[in-house]
Order: sequence, then structure tokens, then C-alpha cells
Amino acid sequence: MLHFRTFRILLLLLAILPKVSFADLFTATQHYQQENYTEAYNEFYKLAEVGNGDAIYNLAVMSLYGQGTEKNLTLAYAYFTIAAEYGIAESQKTAQLIATQYQDKQALKQVLEQKRALFGYPFMSQKYSPNFTELAFSNDPIEKVYEKVPAYPEQAARQGLEGWVWLEFDVGVTGAVKNIKVIDSYPKNIFTSALLNAVSIWRYKANHPKKNHSLVYHFTTFKGKEYQRTLGFQQKDYRNEIKRHIDAAEQGNAQIQYYVANWLSSDKYNASQLLKYHWRDDTAHLTMLLAAAKNNYPIAQYKLAIELLSNTPSTHQFNVAVNWLYRSAKTFAPAQYKLATLYADSNNEIFAPHKATNWYKQAVAQDNRAAKALSLHLFKYSPNSPQITKWLETALGRDRGDPELLLLKAKLSKSNDPQKALRLAKTALRNAKERNWDASPIQTFLRRE
Repeated sequence: MLHFRTFRILLLLLAILPKVSFADLFTATQHYQQENYTEAYNEFYKLAEVGNGDAIYNLAVMSLYGQGTEKNLTLAYAYFTIAAEYGIAESQKTAQLIATQYQDKQALKQVLEQKRALFGYPFMSQKYSPNFTELAFSNDPIEKVYEKVPAYPEQAARQGLEGWVWLEFDVGVTGAVKNIKVIDSYPKNIFTSALLNAVSIWRYKANHPKKNHSLVYHFTTFKGKEYQRTLGFQQKDYRNEIKRHIDAAEQGNAQIQYYVANWLSSDKYNASQLLKYHWRDDTAHLTMLLAAAKNNYPIAQYKLAIELLSNTPSTHQFNVAVNWLYRSAKTFAPAQYKLATLYADSNNEIFAPHKATNWYKQAVAQDNRAAKALSLHLFKYSPNSPQITKWLETALGRDRGDPELLLLKAKLSKSNDPQKALRLAKTALRNAKERNWDASPIQTFLRRE
């Protein structure tokens, strides 16, 4: 019998979740229950590729009975044996039963070795399993010198709505925030504007620039004026639904796992207080995030990688993070952009400018930071590339006044039209001062004119 429990649909949360195309244990199991065996087998296989032990067990069952694939006892034996490595005890007994009845022991051994090289626990653990005990978390590793608290949307406060917004941005030499990207928000479009308005005028300590700073800001009714009024009915509602959320997370619904991980990452949510009665470990949010990542949820894979990279990772942790970035980057543009920035960093052990170029190009269609980064990257490492102008104009189409882009355009114009270059540089200087961005590269360019 397949290794899953009966599912109950969550009306509270699933009703507001968008339809997605990724494979998770919940979806694959639904296909199996509906006897869509080919779809189920294919989705279980995708999950097995990231070390999902339940999926490997289910591949064993389907290989044993010829569901969605040809009946194959050697494959069933291999998958059952590997599933036992992941802690699914009953699979070992089935593997032993097959071994006693199958005559060609060499074939069993050969197929097992082949599948262990792809799905075996030691291999997958080395590739995808982080060590959470190595992580030391801080709320904000870079020092803020000015902060405007985001306004809690009035309607959300009245309704007792809670949520979060996840941003990435660069901190410049002057401490100004630039190149802001919204990675995720929940609920969609409720809190995003409030946070963007605040973060755009935050200031960090000067001379400590940082690229791709990741910030998850939690909007909770602890911060709202209506907290005392809303707490009572919110707790009642959450208690009515909390068991169903827990069930869905444990049964393999990747989206629910991802949202639960976010709730568990803060003590301020009304939901988190109740969820932590069930998941009491200090790293429960990371364990749940890893579960969502192994359930092939791209944004969870990306979030896990960012968590690992933000804590001065060991070599193993860094490699695990990069592996998760690669998985996420199959469909998720911010992961493509992050890989590009890692390959573009000359201080990074995986520095490879040509790979950075390729990843920037993949990200450019869906990540508004990529065109700017790509044009600057090409000018630095391939200054004669005819594509620089293309990506520069694409980026300027999103922000005509960007000082760094105007300076780049001035540099490209210098040989053919010095007067145009001078005008562009002066505009760049004025805009840099208005935005409180670093003006020194522009001033250096102007002194040479």
C-alpha cells in the first residue's frame, strides 16, 4: 500500500492559493488515487530526485505492481531498499521478501547500485541536506541607521489580517537602498506597498555595501491597533483550522508546508503561537522549509538556499545551498538571478563570469534586476560585447533616471559623442545626489573629461 494518509482539503488556506504546476506529494498522491498512474509515477520520480523518501517508497510500490510503469521486481527491490535508508521501516521487509523469491541476485545488486547512485540517502544527504545546528541567526546582519516603520494597512488591521512581505535589495556605499525586488508576499498585494514605501527611505550604515540583502518583514496584529479586539476571534478561528493545516503539511502539501514555515519563523503571529504547540523545536521552521523544498516547491528551495547563504556557510552548507538554487532555478527567476550574482562575484570560489552571463540572461524576462546587472556585468568582463547596449536600454526602460545606468551609457557614448557622454554623466550625478547614491564613480568620470 502507498505510504500516505487520507487527505482533507483545507478550505481556509487552499481557497486562496493559486494553481501551480510543480509536483508535490499531495498532488502525486491525488493522481494515484484517481488511477492516473503515469502522472503519479512521473511526479513521484521528480520528488525522488530531491531525496523525498516517501516518493521513493511509492516508486517501489508502483514498480512492484506495474502501475504507471512496467512491472519490474529489480526496480521495486532497489527502491524499497533505498526507501529503508530514509527511515521507512516497512520497506526493508518487502525488499527482503523480493530478494528471497528472485533468482538473479546479481541483477538485484546491479540495479540497486545504479539507483543508489541517483537516489541513495548518503548521496542525497550530501547534496541536499543542510546542518541546521550550524546556523546562527540574527534579525538584521547589517546596521540600520534610519528606519521608518511600515504603516499597517488600516483595512487589514480592522480585519485582523496578518502576513509577510519578502524583499531583496542592494545597500549602496552611502547606505541607501536600491534595486528592490519583491520575492513573495502573503496575502498578495495587501502589505507590499506599505513595506516598499518604508524600505525605499531606510538608511544603513555607510561604507558597508551589500548585494542581494534578503528581508522578510512580518505584519502581525501584535503591531496593529486592533490587536486586543481581534485576538479573541482570531484564536478561535485558528484553533478550528490549525489541525487541518498541520495535517496538510504532514501529508505533503508543499504550499502549506512553505506557509507554515513562514509562520513558525516568527513568534508574533497568532497562528505561530498555536503551531508551536505541535512543532516545538527551535529549528522547526527550517525543518518545514526543507520538507517543502524536498516536495519540489521552487520558492521554498530558494528560501532554504538563502537561509543557508546568509549565515557564513561552511563548504558543505554552501554546496547544499547552490544545489537547491539549481533546483529552484529550473522555474524561479530570483534563483536564476542569485546564481548569476554568485558566479559574477570574483571573491567567490565558484567565480565564473561566462556562467553569470548565462544565468542573468535566463532571469531577465521575469526579474527586473537582471537587465541592469547584465549590462554592467558585460561591460566589466566583455566590454566589446554588442549586447551591452541592448540590455542597457532594456534596463533604462524600467528606470530612466538610474544613475549607474546613465553612467554606463555615458561611458559607451564617450568615443563617438563626447558631448552626449558629458550630458549623461551630469544627469547621472544629479540623480545620484537626489537618491543619496554613491556619486564618486560619476565624479571620477567627469574629472577625466
